[in-house]
Amino acid sequence: MSKEMWFEIHAPPEGKSFEEVKQICQTAEDAGFSLFTLTDHLMNMGDPNGVGNHPLECWTTLAALAAVTKKIKLGTLVTCYAYRRPTILAKMATTVDIISGGRLIFGIGAGWHEEEFKGFMGGFPPKQERVRGLLETVEICKSMFTSERTTYHGRMYTVDNVLNSPQPVQKPIPILIGGAGEKVTLKIAAKHANISHLVTSDLSDLDHKLSILKKHCEDVGRDYNDIRKGAFIRVNTSAPGNSIEDVVDKIDEYKKRGIGLVTFLVTGPHVLSDVQILSKEVLPRFQTHQ
Repeated sequence: MSKEMWFEIHAPPEGKSFEEVKQICQTAEDAGFSLFTLTDHLMNMGDPNGVGNHPLECWTTLAALAAVTKKIKLGTLVTCYAYRRPTILAKMATTVDIISGGRLIFGIGAGWHEEEFKGFMGGFPPKQERVRGLLETVEICKSMFTSERTTYHGRMYTVDNVLNSPQPVQKPIPILIGGAGEKVTLKIAAKHANISHLVTSDLSDLDHKLSILKKHCEDVGRDYNDIRKGAFIRVNTSAPGNSIEDVVDKIDEYKKRGIGLVTFLVTGPHVLSDVQILSKEVLPRFQTHQ
């Protein structure tokens, strides 16, 4: 992959209308960001049983965003493997890639939100089952992204000669594995990911996770440098002590560690102005993927 650093806007969609999400995405595109992502949640993460501030469904929203943007990459950070059957998920991702003209980043993880699993899926599987489901879903989708016909026999999923036509624009669609579970998730990332997005912003923890990922790469015979590594920076310029210089310093630390995707988690009340501030005061200091 390109060694050029990517900068991403991730604005949680809870409580936002489609018009608001569209405006943030288009602002990020106009400001020169590389990627815009949505979470794949079906409930308000902070108050799942409350009556307000629940999100729109992410894949139908991404399809709509693909039709009203031209150059920014679009993705999920991250979709939950379990909420859709792997074959259906691959078809949906393929469709978004086609609508966008080849701009999808397929971000996927094992899922964690117990109330959401219980409410929409009827139960919350144990961790071992969730990471196994993640692995098999990645393997099925990866095959369907590159081959018209896929056959797969796993412990959880069986696919017999399924047809995925038309094929995606990208060959292949980049796969982002979200999560930092050391024994399994990072091993899946080492084997299959184009991007490994590590769920941490603590530098010592990040160093540790990167060393684990590197060891898994060695074990599976993968070049560690072929994988783009991603990490978060929370941005809310209206909050005390959240300065742009702190953001720049953090990016410098990430860059030293080989982080190639910086995700700005924009959470404050002034998302649009924060996106513009980042564009004007941060992006020019670093090489960006335009």
